[in-house]
Amino acid sequence: MAHNTSRGGYDKLVERLNKFPQGVPPSDTLFQILRLLFSEEEAKLVSLLPIKPFSVKTAAKAWKKPQDETKEILDELASRALLVDLERDGKTTYTLPPPMAGFFEFSMMRIGGKIDQKVLAELFYQYMNVEDDFIIALMSYETPIGRTFVQEEQIKETSVEVLGYERATEVIKTASHIGIGTCYCRHKMEHVGKNCDAPMEICMTFNGTASSLIKHGYAKEVDAEECLRLLDVAKEHNLVQFGDNVQQEVAFICNCCGCCCEALVGARKRIPSQAIATSNFICDIITEHCTGCMKCVDVCPVEALRMVSKNDPHKPKAKVAVLTEEYCIGCGVCKNVCNFDAIEMLPRDKRVLTPVNMAHRVVLEAIEKNKLQNLFFDNQAHFSHRAMASILGVILKLSPIKQLLASEQVKSKYLVKLIERNNQKIINSHVKN
Repeated sequence: MAHNTSRGGYDKLVERLNKFPQGVPPSDTLFQILRLLFSEEEAKLVSLLPIKPFSVKTAAKAWKKPQDETKEILDELASRALLVDLERDGKTTYTLPPPMAGFFEFSMMRIGGKIDQKVLAELFYQYMNVEDDFIIALMSYETPIGRTFVQEEQIKETSVEVLGYERATEVIKTASHIGIGTCYCRHKMEHVGKNCDAPMEICMTFNGTASSLIKHGYAKEVDAEECLRLLDVAKEHNLVQFGDNVQQEVAFICNCCGCCCEALVGARKRIPSQAIATSNFICDIITEHCTGCMKCVDVCPVEALRMVSKNDPHKPKAKVAVLTEEYCIGCGVCKNVCNFDAIEMLPRDKRVLTPVNMAHRVVLEAIEKNKLQNLFFDNQAHFSHRAMASILGVILKLSPIKQLLASEQVKSKYLVKLIERNNQKIINSHVKN
């Protein structure tokens, strides 16, 4: 329950976090979490940071501090994984990640540290599992933050094409950096006595995010071969590969259990295939092969499978598995445990839209949440910017405008072309320099 009492810098930080499409519902528990992670002065400073990646110079101007002092503060925040620092072409940029997948998770991705992780875990459990407004909101995006990777081994590749970005193995093989950290969900549940026995050191991060987490000790650097081995371990434990909902520069792949994972637990409170971006495959039961052994039902992380009577007059107790299609996320875990060839993973009738990159996804989410003005007028320092953002916010709430922006044409073609054009400009700029 939110309260109106002022909390100084923490109120400002919550306001800043809520400018991003992924927000944080205020509650006493949230403010206790933020007090553990940030000092009040740090909260005030972070509340002034832009949404888009920024330089030391930009932060220094926002904070009205010398650049050397600003860099020291930014580096300290990055060392605690509250900011992500990215190096490219000898230049460092910083960004404030969203809470999930972001600084909430990073805070539990290694064992130990200065923060009392038991207290923090108990607060996270209260905020996400008991109060659950945050998780329910997180699961309500038309463009989800995460997507399911189908287990590639479960697909008959002779009959269907599996695109590169759909393969966890391809993400691993093409990543510039790979980091392995502690599973946030199972680590949190361990502190409240509710964890399962699935492997803990198996959370995978990639590319720039991995580079930052490795540098500050929140992830262990591994090569592609070791990461592929851990992927096999995850599959042996019937874990779901749940990753960044983008095609390019994937930042993470979690290996999730249905009992501890925030995303899977949250998805079951809604219609799972709407709460999580599914793979482009769906489970199909071959009834005549099904023996009713229950293995697929037991491992399904979103309760998409159940047993019903086989209606066999000669075997009145015989059971057969049936699928609730709108629940299936297309992970392939069910087929992994079936010993009777009673399950196939078939292509969905309609391909799932996967955003090209983070920018594409965030814009789609901002449109859905009526927050596109915050991206247009990032770090609204000037009165004119605040006024224009307010006007744009009102316009975007008008039904025809929102419907246009949310249309499949704009989502899948127009924005993609803009992103491709922008990427080409960046490449041309590097060539000229």
